[in-house]
Amino acid sequence: MQKSKEKDRIALSDVVHTVFFWISMFIITPLFGTPGTLFGAIDFSGDLSLLCGRYWSRTVCFFNGVRVEVRGRENVLLDRAQVFVSNHQGYFDIFSLMGYLPVQIRWFSKRVLFWIPFMGWTMSAARFISIDRADIKASYKALMEAVAKVKKGKSVIIFPEGTRTPDGEVKEFKKGSLLLAQRSGAPIVPVSISGSFDVIMKNSGIFRPGRIIVTIGKPIETANLSKEEQAGLLERVRDQIIKNME
Repeated sequence: MQKSKEKDRIALSDVVHTVFFWISMFIITPLFGTPGTLFGAIDFSGDLSLLCGRYWSRTVCFFNGVRVEVRGRENVLLDRAQVFVSNHQGYFDIFSLMGYLPVQIRWFSKRVLFWIPFMGWTMSAARFISIDRADIKASYKALMEAVAKVKKGKSVIIFPEGTRTPDGEVKEFKKGSLLLAQRSGAPIVPVSISGSFDVIMKNSGIFRPGRIIVTIGKPIETANLSKEEQAGLLERVRDQIIKNME
């Protein structure tokens, strides 16, 4: 398991990289967020807006020296929807997954994020799923919305840890986090992210260029599982994600 690059003293290069990163975000985001928002008015599938998000992610990575390597592309199912299940290392998980997975994906996002200019508007146009974890009824509604999307052929990604890791380690998965796959009958595709934690760590605004490795595991079918297999599914997926990080 990787170790943090956090230092007791922030280097001058860290400050320079961080300033450049945030300036680039303010410039690049409107460039892709404007068409991403407008496409939502003519493309109700959200696919064109999602494509803008894909190139936004790649552009941010390119100009800020973040190299993303994707392994296991052959494990992605191109002929059916799937539920990607990933560990959550940091902010750059979003850029890595949206920009470099071989298929388009949507995910659950906090309701407040949809109000962020350009980025949030594009998320809304791309038909991301708004969720309020404090409201049980709203959470269930969001789950069923996601189930409907998967059944219509749209792939969704979830982060079963529920939040970004504070130390780079994979935390326990929350119970019920795989309900989307089980309710929709879609296969689960484990995704392992390493390196993102060191680019921007949780509760840190410091940015450092780096290399992120995204490893796509073999699909796990969720249909027709026995009760024992269903009970062990959460740990099975988590173990696979951890194994593929090594």
